[in-house]
Amino acid sequence: MTEDEAAGLTDLIYDAAFDERLWVPVMNRMADVVGGAATAFIRKNLHTGQGRGLFGRITEAQFTDYFGRFARANPLAEAISGIPAGAFLIDWQVMAKDDLVRSEYYNDFLLRREIHGVLGLMVWRQGSEAAIINLTRQPNRGEYLPEHAHLLCGFMPHLRRAVGLAERLPVGSRLDSEMEAVLAASRGGMMVLDRSGRVLYANRAAETVLGAQDGLRTVQGVLATADATTSQRLAAAIRMAAGPEQSRGSSLAVPRPSGRRPFAVQVTPCRPERIGLFPAPARVLLTVADLDAGIGPGAAALREMFGLSRAQIAVAVLLAEGREPRAIASILGISLFTVRRHLADVMEKTETHTQAQLVRLLVTLSDIDQPFMPGISGPGSRA
Repeated sequence: MTEDEAAGLTDLIYDAAFDERLWVPVMNRMADVVGGAATAFIRKNLHTGQGRGLFGRITEAQFTDYFGRFARANPLAEAISGIPAGAFLIDWQVMAKDDLVRSEYYNDFLLRREIHGVLGLMVWRQGSEAAIINLTRQPNRGEYLPEHAHLLCGFMPHLRRAVGLAERLPVGSRLDSEMEAVLAASRGGMMVLDRSGRVLYANRAAETVLGAQDGLRTVQGVLATADATTSQRLAAAIRMAAGPEQSRGSSLAVPRPSGRRPFAVQVTPCRPERIGLFPAPARVLLTVADLDAGIGPGAAALREMFGLSRAQIAVAVLLAEGREPRAIASILGISLFTVRRHLADVMEKTETHTQAQLVRLLVTLSDIDQPFMPGISGPGSRA
């Protein structure tokens, strides 16, 4: 490896602290250095075998039965139980290779995935919890040797620092890039909060709302409202959305001292698409709709992109403004059952699976500014 290649890999290692998907190219580059093939970054409990992982040059589906039967049957896990972070682990050095080859783990798991040799880098350890980068070799490539580990020695300090950084990073700095792009681009106010209501991220529209201190503000970094009762309701909604039961979220109106129409606030669980090696604490997505601003998704866009009917568009627009289904039914003069039926149809057409996903999509589409009039004829009107 040239100096430039080593410097590039070092930079990539630190980039991976902020975007865990980059661990895959990090592992693959290291495997290339030592003649390896498939790679895996495994975070697991060495006693129970439970954990999660990132995989390179092998599909994650091939590891679906690892965290359970095979992780518990893995004799290497017991062999390395007392080894500290920073160590290199060559399979035949931590246990006799003949014993490994005779094991169920080798024959029913490793060999079926064309894995014969494993070079592990224990980059993190806390008690029985360990994070190990595994570089594997196919049966026709022979064994890993100490000189292979030596080729990677210079990267171990950087790997350990990067993993430590990933573990300690504030949750707001580890938003999924796709999610951050959605929040930043939205004209509606959107914030990411922790369980206590602390604002971890606010897009430009949300910063404007907070700066005006007209109903919503922060007190020592924690989101609050102008009156104590609404603040208590907001705090309860945030705790519920961040709780282990992962509620579907709730909506509330936040009065504004200026006398303008209240903010329509929706609080929903913020579930990451992927479970990270060092998962962030529970997060909550809060959307703020300024009902006086008239910001909402364009009817033409909804009709052209998803084929929504006028009735479905009416329900979608009011939902994007932060209205609850019962309030939508009252505004449109239709039954709550009809509102829910329209919401189910809209989610099917937009290929969203939860109300939170639908709201996120609608807020994103609010940038397509089209005039809209609901045009609902009355109770029970059909699409």
